[in-house]
Amino acid sequence: MKRFTLAVALLLAASPVAASAQTQWAGNGHYYQFVNTNVDWNGAFAAANASSYLGMQGYLATITSAGENAFIAALAGKGAWLGGSDDVAEGTWTWRNGPEAGQAFSYTNWEFGEPNNAHGGEDYLQINWSVTGGWNDHGGPGHGSNQVYGYVIEYSSVPEPSSYAVIAVGLVGLGFAARRRRQSAV
Repeated sequence: MKRFTLAVALLLAASPVAASAQTQWAGNGHYYQFVNTNVDWNGAFAAANASSYLGMQGYLATITSAGENAFIAALAGKGAWLGGSDDVAEGTWTWRNGPEAGQAFSYTNWEFGEPNNAHGGEDYLQINWSVTGGWNDHGGPGHGSNQVYGYVIEYSSVPEPSSYAVIAVGLVGLGFAARRRRQSAV
């Protein structure tokens, strides 16, 4: 794993990287950033998940509405990786990270004829491939070195689903502590 991480870091260091400023979308309060570099989906996934902004964890963007799709399409301006994939089960598209991790898409904007798994192994979600705002399935092993694009990072302060259990346990603990204080004061 260390070699893979080192390889991704070296690839990103060797590639010219131009990142847009983080921009907040009023529709959900999340921040977004387009990273204009040439990286495959796995490299984009790793880099996005290793990023943070204002204390918020970054992840490849997930899109849940037409408004969010239009905002991200305009921000990226050209082909960019997003956080969706069907690499676990062909034809079953889910978000791979962020608050929607593991969830099937509730909103889609596939380009005509997509997803088509052309040439086999097109398992990763891309926006703005040939139509602004349109979605395409792309990338994967055996697709050659031309399967590299920029990517969109999303930052949100919304707790990850796994954090809800930790928050619930903490709230229960606070409730017991407050109850004890009330009983000992009596």
